[in-house]
Amino acid sequence: MRIGELLVVKGLVSPDEVEVALERQKREGGPIGRHLIAMGAISKQKLWEALPGLQRWQGMHGPDHPNTHRARYSYARALLAAGRPFEASRHAQTALAGYRATVGEKHAWTQEALELIAEAKTALATRASQVADDPAARVETAARGPQPVV
Repeated sequence: MRIGELLVVKGLVSPDEVEVALERQKREGGPIGRHLIAMGAISKQKLWEALPGLQRWQGMHGPDHPNTHRARYSYARALLAAGRPFEASRHAQTALAGYRATVGEKHAWTQEALELIAEAKTALATRASQVADDPAARVETAARGPQPVV
């Protein structure tokens, strides 16, 4: 999921604001967050709070810390909410492996990751059946191409 999409999902900026920021980014370069701040669409503090904690936690605690895995789980949950179950499943599986290694099989976080993986699989199956039943959905899915992974 891209930062602009995440901010829209969280209700912090509008899709129109993201489009304007993306146009600015094409012209001027730099991160989209800088453009959203310059436009007044979001404050620096709000942007920092909204960013996936994965990079922050990994930088502070390393890749194998339970809180890094928790940030990865939260990112997977946001991906699923944004309609990106394949990516959500991948990140949830990585979080699950980390939880198993750091907090154990019976920990609540491990169980939540298992549930999230099941939800992502259900969403993937639902999407696959919709695409199979609807020729227009097949065309739209093919036109969209593979979704980028962040």
